[in-house]
Amino acid sequence: MKKIKWDVPDIDSAYDLKYKKEKRGKETIPVTVCIVAMFDENSIIGASDRMLTSADIQFEPQQSKILQFTNSIFTMVAGDSSFQYEIIQKVKTDVVDRVLKEPDNWWDILDVVDLYIKYYSEERIKKSEIDVLSPLGLNRDSFISRQNEMDSSFIRHITTELVNYELPRICTIFAGIDQRGAHIYVAENEHIQCLDNVGFAAIGAGFWHASSQMMFAGHTKNKSFAETLLLVYSAKKRAEVAPGVGECTDMFVVGPGLGRCVPAIGEHVLGELKKIYESEQKREQRAKITANQNVKKYVDDLLQKGITTKDQAVTVVPDSGGETSG
Repeated sequence: MKKIKWDVPDIDSAYDLKYKKEKRGKETIPVTVCIVAMFDENSIIGASDRMLTSADIQFEPQQSKILQFTNSIFTMVAGDSSFQYEIIQKVKTDVVDRVLKEPDNWWDILDVVDLYIKYYSEERIKKSEIDVLSPLGLNRDSFISRQNEMDSSFIRHITTELVNYELPRICTIFAGIDQRGAHIYVAENEHIQCLDNVGFAAIGAGFWHASSQMMFAGHTKNKSFAETLLLVYSAKKRAEVAPGVGECTDMFVVGPGLGRCVPAIGEHVLGELKKIYESEQKREQRAKITANQNVKKYVDDLLQKGITTKDQAVTVVPDSGGETSG
């Protein structure tokens, strides 16, 4: 049978507007900030704003974006929320189903992360088929079954597009406690990192500001609850200078031990943390003003001494006759 010559340039034009335009926006840094940190080695505090992204729309609804899987496992997201919640809801359905059937069989956090990757991969396959194959009147089954009718260059081209297909950039934090202890995992698309040794994680547009605050404070996972609570709150507030980070703050606590959590820290606690944080900011500002005044005085004195010394100084330079000149 003679193979049909599928023209690759025409293939490009068939899905160029829908697929490649979308692809150009995939590296956009997600809005929001989400932070988690370990304390007392076996407990976790988390904080986030409420900013969400859906396609090219950013908004801050009056609801928390901290999602609870069990009494010991929580997640927070940054990126295209509509796409992420499709995956998260599938994961939650499986998790809750097993909890109801086997209440004494505690989930390992890594198993929950694996479920997330499984459903992410399924969505990636489905969306790549829609974007790459559907405009050609094909699906994955027909693309495979009809390859004896296709030119080899066409097969290579489409296979490359399917393999390299990328979804919009999304980041997800999984944090909590299982029978092995406290854990923090970060998923950026399908790539997973375990940050247990670091003891904290941050995602979103405010990532650098929050992480810098945690690092400058020298946070470790054996810090106390009180110290970590204020530090995580402060990191979230400092991240608000980043574009796309909202001013509302939600926080949760997991631990110590399995099955113990505070899904939402009360407004009275958040209000007190805000007062303490603002008081500290004012103290730092006063200290900064005093330091600048002291440095200015020091520099002015240094310059004045330098001018006086220069005016009074006599430079001795030997001339050819061995005499000195001043």
